[in-house]
Amino acid sequence: MTRMKRKDLLNAPDEFVTTTSSVLTWIKENPQRFAIGVIIIVALVVGGYGFYYWKTSKELDGMHAYMQAAGNSQLTLQVAQEYSDTKAGKLSKLRLARMSYDQGNQKMAISYAGEFIDSWGRKDIFHWQAILIMATAYIQQKEMAKSLPLLDDCIENAPKSIRDQALFLKASAQVALGKSSEAKQTLSRVSESYRDIAKILLASKPVSSQEKINAE
Repeated sequence: MTRMKRKDLLNAPDEFVTTTSSVLTWIKENPQRFAIGVIIIVALVVGGYGFYYWKTSKELDGMHAYMQAAGNSQLTLQVAQEYSDTKAGKLSKLRLARMSYDQGNQKMAISYAGEFIDSWGRKDIFHWQAILIMATAYIQQKEMAKSLPLLDDCIENAPKSIRDQALFLKASAQVALGKSSEAKQTLSRVSESYRDIAKILLASKPVSSQEKINAE
């Protein structure tokens, strides 16, 4: 293998210098195109930073407004509308769902919970809270057919704390349908913290005629 001599290495063309020289030559020959390119790059950088700053600022303003609106449905609705594309705006829908339920407006509770679920886009604790609100509101409206699939989703996929609540609510729905035996099976999966309440619930409901026949 032929080895390059030190003299040849020193006399070899410098690629960086050659490339730089070519670029400078092109800039001199195309000053207008170079200027336009620089303007575009600067605009993209400044625009990207500006959007990031605006988005971050809006998120912070929205969260501040969300905290200030605690306990006030009108202010919470205002946050939901003015900051609809922020986390605060979306969480406001969840708060409105809870407030509507507490006020006995089950239809609005279901509507707000559904809007939150659609906009939130991830299955975290807030998602499951919205599912529980919706399911409970359906139970209050005696629409068990709509409630039970939501509760089954919680039971299969939600964290343990949510799962226990879903099991208890499902048992409550089954009791309301006169299915005490199925409710007992459901409650057998509930953790200790809910079992005493569940026993009281079952004891307060009569066994259905069909279950009496089956028991005989």
